[in-house]
Amino acid sequence: MALFGSYRSNHFVIHQLTRRAVLSRYRGTVLGLVWSLLTPMLMLAIYTFVFGLVLEIRWPVQDGGQAQFAAILFSGMILHTLLADCLNQSSTLILDNPQYVKKVVFPLEALPWVTVLSALFQAGISLVVLILYLLILYVFVGDNYFGLSVILLPLPFVMLSIVCLGVGWFVSAAAVYFRDISQLIGVINTVLFFMAPILYPKSALPESIQFLLYLNPITFPIEQLRNFLLWNAAPDILGISIYTLASLVFACLGYFWFQKVRKGFSDVL
Repeated sequence: MALFGSYRSNHFVIHQLTRRAVLSRYRGTVLGLVWSLLTPMLMLAIYTFVFGLVLEIRWPVQDGGQAQFAAILFSGMILHTLLADCLNQSSTLILDNPQYVKKVVFPLEALPWVTVLSALFQAGISLVVLILYLLILYVFVGDNYFGLSVILLPLPFVMLSIVCLGVGWFVSAAAVYFRDISQLIGVINTVLFFMAPILYPKSALPESIQFLLYLNPITFPIEQLRNFLLWNAAPDILGISIYTLASLVFACLGYFWFQKVRKGFSDVL
């Protein structure tokens, strides 16, 4: 109740700050918010050309044409970018907003919600680009990816967003006391990228160590996203239940950790 109460009690502030965070990312540019759509389109075009047309890489269980590998890769990149954005922003979330700590009575626990929602905005745009790409493949190539399971597409994003909230509370609070955390974020994001089935399938690893990939919080959501969008597979109900429960426990721990140590923010800043 306290976890989601932090959103319910401060939803107006959260929405206003999220809007400002999204707009400030592109402030001063000629195209403005168009970049949020143009960037994933350019990246997907590059993936298609390099991996689909030049290298002709195929996924072991790939049913569609060569261009499908770009969709497989991009679907993993969307969720990795979601968590990476939250990690990057969380490492300086409190440090970059000392005015909220020192001068005003402000619900600091609401700031990670802003981080997650602004990252979700970009992830949503990227997902729309991916869906349009798959529709183009269907029209011009004949590859058909959409089934009933496509209605479950929001589920992987919801599951990972709960993890991102926990990350936001843990990392933003810890970074106030340990400034070195911001220097480690790039390394952590790289580890998360290569220790997830983004560029390679889980089957590429020996079966005895495949379980290690599930220590990465983006591995299971990536698999479910591909199941719903590309493979038209049924959801893993047990896996989703376990992951969601573990995410909620992690987010709750992060929230209570944040509330416990926030009393010392003003002294450190």
